[in-house]
Amino acid sequence: MRLLFSFLMLVILNSQAFSCALCALMIPTAHIYLDLETKESNLTSIKIEWIFSQNFTNLTKESYDLNKNSKLEDDELEMINKAFLDYVEKQNFLMSFEFYDMPDGKTKKLDGEFKNPKTKILDDKLVFEFEKDVSLELIQDRVLKVMANDVSGYFKFTFLNVGNENISDDMFVSYNSNLNAVFARFEKGQAKENVQDAINQALKEIDKTQKTNFIESRTVSSLESLKTLFRSSEGGLNLTLTLSIIIISFIYGFFHAAGPGHAKVLTTSYFMANGGSYLKSFLFALKIGFFHVIGSFLLVVVSMFVTGVISNFLTINTFVFTTKISAIIIILVVSYIFVSRVKSMAKESTHCLCCDKNLAKSEWFIALSAAIVPCAGTILVFLLAFNLGSYLAAFISAIFMGLGMASVIFIAAVFGASINKFTSVKFENLKLYIEFLALFVMLSIGIFMFIMSDKLGVL
Repeated sequence: MRLLFSFLMLVILNSQAFSCALCALMIPTAHIYLDLETKESNLTSIKIEWIFSQNFTNLTKESYDLNKNSKLEDDELEMINKAFLDYVEKQNFLMSFEFYDMPDGKTKKLDGEFKNPKTKILDDKLVFEFEKDVSLELIQDRVLKVMANDVSGYFKFTFLNVGNENISDDMFVSYNSNLNAVFARFEKGQAKENVQDAINQALKEIDKTQKTNFIESRTVSSLESLKTLFRSSEGGLNLTLTLSIIIISFIYGFFHAAGPGHAKVLTTSYFMANGGSYLKSFLFALKIGFFHVIGSFLLVVVSMFVTGVISNFLTINTFVFTTKISAIIIILVVSYIFVSRVKSMAKESTHCLCCDKNLAKSEWFIALSAAIVPCAGTILVFLLAFNLGSYLAAFISAIFMGLGMASVIFIAAVFGASINKFTSVKFENLKLYIEFLALFVMLSIGIFMFIMSDKLGVL
């Protein structure tokens, strides 16, 4: 019981369990570089660069490389730039600027307007840059403090600036970086510059510090393989190509479902509360797998044949809308199951035909809520297949993606049903409490998804 309780608490507290596998494969670290611009004895502008790892750059490319040429072009970079701005612009670019005078000066806010936001590729890394206009007199022992923080937890930050840098003929700045903050102390004279060497070394370390795990890397590699297979199918399908699409689609579906996502937790909790046979678990898993794939498939069909293009705006808002709908369905179904269970207890009735019918209906709704949020990676696969005219390849891929996803959900369902069966035999007196605990986990997922749905527009 202690192990079970620890597992459930870990699930509830781990917010990554509620996010889409390809929408948030990692929490990216923005490595920030500050370039101070001075005029006479004043700091006039601060140029800020957020430099991301090669891994995050590649993952972003998977979502925004709409013409599938394996590089991000100007229009695609503009879409990424808009995604950044939609999130950071209303939050002061997630940064704060202050200054004080040593040794006992009062800290004051450094005001200024942000301008010229731009997203680019530099040395194969994604870079989001912008400027802040400021007006600050540079005097001996004045300290500029810059902090970066994302309270929602979508970005982590670290500063690259360290060491000394000459900023005018008679003044230099000494940087002291500490995680998500940097202190720049202005001093008279000239210093031996060592900033650039330290920055170059830090840039080399970026890709070493942010590696994808096994599931994440397999998801991305199988997605890339699928894209290659669809390009090959442009001239028609043969047996070898068809088998390759079947295998890779199944692998992609499996690892997509095995990554972070709310469907597994929801399924485990549902079967832990209600129990079920292997056949019931299998059919439930099939519902989720195919609901998930069909949702992405229909989104691409509507986008391609109604609007003629699948826009980033449509995709992001679809994620937000479907996540809200999914959350509401979960909350309503859990409430319904809870009320039905309480009524059943009051009537001292443990089983009836109407209960079976109501439970069957709730299964369909839970499956729909677990699968309704479309997957960005699946959307891209279908989009590429449709652009190439590989409709049969897309159909085959959809079927086996669904089977791959269903296999993982089946394991989660069997696990939940096994817990229900085990507690019914070994802990009969606690069975009711465990059922209600499972419902509480499901309700927590629904509430969390509803609260976080408005923040899904981040890349």
